[in-house]
Amino acid sequence: MTSVSRPPANRRQAAETGTVIIGASHAGVQVAASLRDQGYRLPITLLEAGAHLPYQRPPLSKTYLKDGLDNSQLALRGAAFYQQKHITLLCNHRVSQIDRANQFITAQHGSRRVTFDYDRLVIATGAAARQLPLASGVTGVRVLRGMDDAIALKADFDNAQTVVIIGAGFIGLEVASTAVTLGKQVTVVEHGGRILQRLLPSQLSAFLLQIHQHNGVNFCFNTAVEALAPADSGQTHLRLSNGQTLSADLVVVGIGATINDQLAQAAGIVCDNGILVDLNGQTSDPAVYACGDCTTTIAPDPTESQRHPPSHIESIQNAVDQAKTVAAVITGQPAPARVAPWFWSDQQGIKLQMVGTALDYDDLIVRGELETGKFSLLYYQHNRLCRVDSVNSPADHLAARKLVSQRYPLPKDAAADTTVRLKSFT
Repeated sequence: MTSVSRPPANRRQAAETGTVIIGASHAGVQVAASLRDQGYRLPITLLEAGAHLPYQRPPLSKTYLKDGLDNSQLALRGAAFYQQKHITLLCNHRVSQIDRANQFITAQHGSRRVTFDYDRLVIATGAAARQLPLASGVTGVRVLRGMDDAIALKADFDNAQTVVIIGAGFIGLEVASTAVTLGKQVTVVEHGGRILQRLLPSQLSAFLLQIHQHNGVNFCFNTAVEALAPADSGQTHLRLSNGQTLSADLVVVGIGATINDQLAQAAGIVCDNGILVDLNGQTSDPAVYACGDCTTTIAPDPTESQRHPPSHIESIQNAVDQAKTVAAVITGQPAPARVAPWFWSDQQGIKLQMVGTALDYDDLIVRGELETGKFSLLYYQHNRLCRVDSVNSPADHLAARKLVSQRYPLPKDAAADTTVRLKSFT
């Protein structure tokens, strides 16, 4: 790789180099905060390509679209936090190169190129919304991942009456839920045969589908979008593979994410569907760590007893936990105990909370009644709990975080008995 020449005056003294973090994501901010909490005294520089103070992402598809929120309500930490903790937060700094041999990075700030030396480098660049090639150049088509996406989507959302959502994943379904709450006509086009097909069992998919349909969301399954074109009316026309034609004031594409590992790849750091890290967040370079949605872990999942292929998990909890581990390793502190990943989604007044990712199970216990809208699904592998999905059952979810992490051999009769508190086994 070709290094960028820099004036010597731009370099810090080696003893004061400290840690540079690329990406003010949930993971990046947590690394900085945890470093300070654990007594790290060297400089911390947090670089963010965007213009916004680091913010929470979950509200973007729900509360922000519905009611609008200002930056102070979305901020992960107030501006004063970074000053008090002596963390140098630099927005509008897009990193363009990592020079591992000389341990510095190059960033673009407007028309100015700046460099930063590092003793330790942390990459927390996350992921970006996957684009639909057919939509290139078509107005009225939006994606949703970050704040700029949300601002653009909100402006169109307020003026739209008919909304078509491509993709029945979490983002698509959360946007659909918000849209029908506001009285919009919503159709979801899904290439697969059911909602959240790769993430949920058929029972839970069917339950959520019924709730969405009851609230007025229309679905087209086993259907692809073959063409998108603007209409004279200002709407967008969609031609579907099932022969149907739809028109919409707004089209939202929610077909997953692409991992932002380009910087690492260009620097020669080993990547495979993400930046490869071990359980400590260590990359193939001893001076470089990574955490959050840009990573893929090459060690076994902590809830598994044998080695498995690399795992990529997109979850705020996983990003924050990885960040805490990275900070502990950098400061020489004991790493926090590893736990099973957990997730959540709010749709149509339903709170879905999940612990664990395994869908390779040999038994499934239903705790409660699906008809009541308050239940949990408990998954077993070899008589040990490997995953729990809870609907409007927060107590089950909190207990499941510990039980799944421990691969606890929860008796199945107790699992099915709602009079037995799962917490009593933790």
